[in-house]
Amino acid sequence: MVLLIVAVWIVVALLIDPRGEFPLNDDWAYAAAVKTLLSGGGIELSGWTTVNLIAQIFWGALFCLPFGFSFTALRISTLVLGLTGVLGLYGLLREGDADHGTALFGALLLAFNPLYLVLSYTFMSDVPFVAISLLSFYFLVRGMRKNSWVEMVAGLLLACVALLIRQTGLAIFMGFSVAYVAKYGLRLQKVFVAAVSLASGFAVQILWHHFLTSRHILPALYGVQSTLVLSPRSYVSWHAVKPFAAGLVILSVYVGLFLFPLILWMGPRNVKALCQPRLVSLMTVVYAVMGAWVLRHMRMPLLRNILYDLGLGPALLQGGSPSIPTAGKGFWAVVTLAGFLGSVVLVGATLVAIGKTRKFLPMPAGKRELLVILLASGLIYLVPLSILTFTGRAFDRYVLFLVPLGIVILFLLASDVGRAKAGSLIISLAVASLILYGAFSIAGTHDYLSWNRARWQALNNLETEQRVGPADIDGGFEFNASYLYDPNYRARPGKSWYFVARDDFMIAFEPVPGFTEMKRYPFQRWLPPGEGSMLVLRRTQANSGEAH
Repeated sequence: MVLLIVAVWIVVALLIDPRGEFPLNDDWAYAAAVKTLLSGGGIELSGWTTVNLIAQIFWGALFCLPFGFSFTALRISTLVLGLTGVLGLYGLLREGDADHGTALFGALLLAFNPLYLVLSYTFMSDVPFVAISLLSFYFLVRGMRKNSWVEMVAGLLLACVALLIRQTGLAIFMGFSVAYVAKYGLRLQKVFVAAVSLASGFAVQILWHHFLTSRHILPALYGVQSTLVLSPRSYVSWHAVKPFAAGLVILSVYVGLFLFPLILWMGPRNVKALCQPRLVSLMTVVYAVMGAWVLRHMRMPLLRNILYDLGLGPALLQGGSPSIPTAGKGFWAVVTLAGFLGSVVLVGATLVAIGKTRKFLPMPAGKRELLVILLASGLIYLVPLSILTFTGRAFDRYVLFLVPLGIVILFLLASDVGRAKAGSLIISLAVASLILYGAFSIAGTHDYLSWNRARWQALNNLETEQRVGPADIDGGFEFNASYLYDPNYRARPGKSWYFVARDDFMIAFEPVPGFTEMKRYPFQRWLPPGEGSMLVLRRTQANSGEAH
């Protein structure tokens, strides 16, 4: 099964093709840190950086050593971690006594997740963080199960690596401390071990922050989201109850949608048995009513960044998203309904899981460690994410950490209530939905790289053939940020928000008023099949927001 997962990952990589010397999304800032390190400039983080990142910088630099810095090498470094995360999830499911087929299904559900797959073809920090976190959970669970200090220490070291990618890695330390005490009880020695483990995570975070401040290299945006979460005055109010509840519903719908194939795989009997306790049923109905009210006028996608209509990857340039047919309101209504139904099951399962960890409901001792550490880490992670969601600061990719945790927890609960096998029709629907997820993710990721290749070919030719400098071009967020990032930049009327000096030339998907077309660069898309074009535009009207 492991070899099969590796083979599938490699075949998908060959289909998508990760090659291309250009940044994607925010990874221009992370790649710049790798480039500085390789050139002997030491550790220097871009002001755009909000996360710890340092572990990922060294990992990316390792892949650039053979042939020098390149974005392709950095993407390969993420692809390796992406595969590692999928295998880590497979191992966690096997630790939960999943059979080979179910573990394979769960692993592929993560591999084909649209957010996970497309981000595996960037140098963004999301996939590396999730992958290392899954490896950490794997060793921590094995260590607690076998009472092996070697494996628990290995798990904590991996948690440190995850923390040095994103600050939310602290959730792993907290989850482990809760699980350790839950397993061994409130004996003084065990509580001390749990406290030391938790303190080690905070010590790593404090030391890294001290290093940045003492060297005067603290990025301008570092920890901006953490600061918001740790400033309760900005959101603690009775008026915040409604948007906070709405934020929880939105997050639940995303995770419910991504887990929907697994819910089908479990079968209706296991799902029904899962929500048997009366209190769980009542609270699930309350959530369903609240969720239906929140979503009554809303359709997916509900959060910004990666997932948009029939495409993946943010199109951060003038002219909006790639000019492709939209799926239509009916399609997204069905997708929203699937996510909502999945979220109802997910909420019920979470309530059951809380009951089992608190020993209100029975749970085999051999599985309790796995359930407690994943549930505790997930709920702890959910708190700041919910705050960011209702304050409008969350991106859809932030839910990615919760997806593999939800996969394992759902399996543990379903296998505990009984091993009633779903009918062949339900299994076929589950497999079909997994295939559809995979097809959408592969096609969307291919198209994301395809139109970016065309965009950067247009930009490179504009610079070399037309002798136009970056200061005269609106080439999209990644281009302008790479060349003109300024933490003190303020957008001006009539210009894009992303570090545009003069926009005498522009790269766009479609014509823009005030500009005339100079050249087109075609690209092939798979979703839907066809050909699109990137346009090179030249200004024909003076910009009212700029003095000439």
